[in-house]
Amino acid sequence: MRPRRTPADTAPAQPAAAPRVPWWAAVDWPLLLIILALLVEGSVAVYSTSVAFAVTRTDKPAFYFVTRHGVFVAVGLLFMLVTWRVGYGPLRARPRLVALLAGGVLAALLVLLVRNRLAGVTGRTLLGGSLQPAEFAKPVLIVYLAVWLTTRRRDMANWRHELASVGAITGVFALLVLLQPDLSAAATIFALGMMMLFLAGAHPKQMLFAVVVAVVVLAVGVPAMRWVYPVGVTRFRDFWIALQAPAQVEGHLREAIWAFLRGGWLGVGIGEGQSKFYYLPLPHTDSVFAVIGEEWGVVGAAVVVATFGLLLWRGLQVAADTPDPLGRLVAGGLVLWLVGEAVLNMAGIVGLLPEAGNVMPFFSYGGSNLTVTLAALGLVLSVAGEARRTRLEQGGPNRAVVDLRRGHRRRRVSRAGRVAAPGA
Repeated sequence: MRPRRTPADTAPAQPAAAPRVPWWAAVDWPLLLIILALLVEGSVAVYSTSVAFAVTRTDKPAFYFVTRHGVFVAVGLLFMLVTWRVGYGPLRARPRLVALLAGGVLAALLVLLVRNRLAGVTGRTLLGGSLQPAEFAKPVLIVYLAVWLTTRRRDMANWRHELASVGAITGVFALLVLLQPDLSAAATIFALGMMMLFLAGAHPKQMLFAVVVAVVVLAVGVPAMRWVYPVGVTRFRDFWIALQAPAQVEGHLREAIWAFLRGGWLGVGIGEGQSKFYYLPLPHTDSVFAVIGEEWGVVGAAVVVATFGLLLWRGLQVAADTPDPLGRLVAGGLVLWLVGEAVLNMAGIVGLLPEAGNVMPFFSYGGSNLTVTLAALGLVLSVAGEARRTRLEQGGPNRAVVDLRRGHRRRRVSRAGRVAAPGA
């Protein structure tokens, strides 16, 4: 007698749930180790430079800046963990929050401008020097444009409207920063806007128009700096002299070059440099790479450059491996911004580019920069983790079914991501 079949026996089999990926398997460990390496290197540099600066040029205790830097590191790591844990998904799900964040940064820039005008001073910080709105404007602009370019660009009628929209968004940020005045940060923001348009797959006419605008701005702006921004004229002149006759250069660039010459290949030792005491202006911020050249030598400076190179490589690899367009723009834009800031600072110190006044991420003392740097890299880690988690839940990018049957006297392997058909 046959057993009676129940409805449960005839119901179609439910697909097995995807295995839960443990948290450690979704971590991009190479990227995390690179971030921690830069954090350690930067903390050593801040310790060496800030103690000398506090002792010789301020009335503060020797470890005043070191203690504050430790607080900044703790706060920055907390921000990195938050952005890493929350992820970049809410950026797509709640674009109004991104607009609110951008509005908050613009409001802070406006408050700074009003305060400067009413007090008759120039300044770049709020809340007693603990908040620098221009540092927050850069990553916020990148995130805002990443969301805008992945959600709104399809509504643009043609490339002119898209270019005008991106230019208007970028222009508002750049103008408010320029009026502080902060020419280098404003130029960086303008470059970031064009970079995001390029990463999003800009029309060739858009990039050509952007290049033409940049050339016109340089042609008009460089001569105008004589009246508007005299320091910029000095920096361009020192850069030109350094290219032709490095021995004749004067001022900040001269002291930076001499610091590298005193350091030689292996340096004079951490904490043993002399340039940071009297010669270099702001050795714990703008001139920190010159102190590295003196104390760590050419070899140590090359290690720092190589670490930033690894950050660029890994960050762009994360962007390339992410199938989500928003994730690609967020990861690629933030990593290119951070490495670009470092390159501008280091190249300006050694005379390969005009000194722009850009800070050196991880190495320049300052809470605003370190906090936004680590928070931005938390977003990059979230992009990498989401992509890795998706690949692992789907069986990995190289999964394939191997058919060992000998019907045709050879093995057959299905293409990656494709299941072999029954009977194949």
